[in-house]
Amino acid sequence: MHQAGVIRAGSVEEVFDIAMAFSGQPLPKSRRTAVMTNSGGPGILAADALVMNGLELPRLQPETLERLRPHFPAEASIGNPLDMIASAKPSGYRAALDALLSDPNIDSAMAIFVPPLGIKQADVAEAIAEIGLIHKDKPVLGVLMGREGLPQGKAELHEVGIPAYIFPESAARALATLCRYREWKERPPLETPVYSVNAARARTILDRAVTAGLSKLSEIDTLDVFDAYGIPVAPARLASSAQQAAAIAEELGYPVALKIVSPEVIHKTDVGGVVLGCDEAHEVREAFDQIVASVRATSPDATISGVLVQRMVKGGRETIVGVTRDASFGPMVMFGLGGVLVEAVQDVLFRIAPLSQNDARDMVRGLRGFKILTGIRGQAPAHLAALEEVLLRVSQLAVDNKEIRELDINPLLAFADGVTAVDGRVMIAIP
Repeated sequence: MHQAGVIRAGSVEEVFDIAMAFSGQPLPKSRRTAVMTNSGGPGILAADALVMNGLELPRLQPETLERLRPHFPAEASIGNPLDMIASAKPSGYRAALDALLSDPNIDSAMAIFVPPLGIKQADVAEAIAEIGLIHKDKPVLGVLMGREGLPQGKAELHEVGIPAYIFPESAARALATLCRYREWKERPPLETPVYSVNAARARTILDRAVTAGLSKLSEIDTLDVFDAYGIPVAPARLASSAQQAAAIAEELGYPVALKIVSPEVIHKTDVGGVVLGCDEAHEVREAFDQIVASVRATSPDATISGVLVQRMVKGGRETIVGVTRDASFGPMVMFGLGGVLVEAVQDVLFRIAPLSQNDARDMVRGLRGFKILTGIRGQAPAHLAALEEVLLRVSQLAVDNKEIRELDINPLLAFADGVTAVDGRVMIAIP
């Protein structure tokens, strides 16, 4: 639905809140908004809700501040949010909203009213409506928090297309939705790229697996398929003996990691099937024997095809890229935080293949934990463009090869200068 531009609501109440905002208001030109209120508490709640929903409360221009000050007593807080205090009259609302919407730093406004004694909600709503009609290019959302006169005040605003809400949080969600939709519409029309890949090499590996009736590619074949589609992989070779493992390690360069290769073993670490950081030949030989003995003890029925010897890749942020083939939508590409985090945090996103460049960009930046990729605690930011390219290449791989039922690269290590696939899995649909 996100790919198609569909707006999702979290509740039936939110459906109506959003629909009211779209029914009569223009799309805001930016996320910069202003809050005006006659009660400090609701103003603070509104500001918090707006910021939590990704909107901005910029400073007002000096000229705007000068326009506002003559209309309110010294106790008022002249800024953004603008707290006019309880004595604010309809004329104050009229002057304040006009000044805020005239400010070049402001592209939308939320007007809050909590009815004190002696001031009618309908009169304030009429003032808001009057200014809203003058500034038709900037959305205005009303928040009428009192029960006395509420229906009439709402009617005044709705007549001119200004939505009126009971709570600031509802208005903040609706305004944020207007902003997100405007940003989605204005994205550049980036198309689905087609990369130059070695499709024949991948095709040969997959055909061989289908002919043999295999439901899962071996680790070596998996890495070869990734490599054929231009996905960077850590160099690796398969060893059938401890001595051969040591020889391979010498060729690849230390340090190396050793991993069990068995069609029955999915989670290698759970059965003692992984040893990391081997720096010398005797460590490699010992690790080989240790892995084989551990897997035979914990999974006696597992078929051991050998042990993968792979050059160690240190550092980087762990991400995961995957594919699952849905009966209705076809291949669905997944991206998220990888390693053990994929099961613990479940911070993943799905999109329908083939992906466009916009889809890949949205997936990388749409994670809840996106800040991990931008660099925290002195870390350099990950190469986001390289992550996006892997998503696009995996999408092309899944579209080109319908035999691939499931696929995952976990972890795909993200560095400041690129990415490297360390481990992966490809499941085959057997005819």
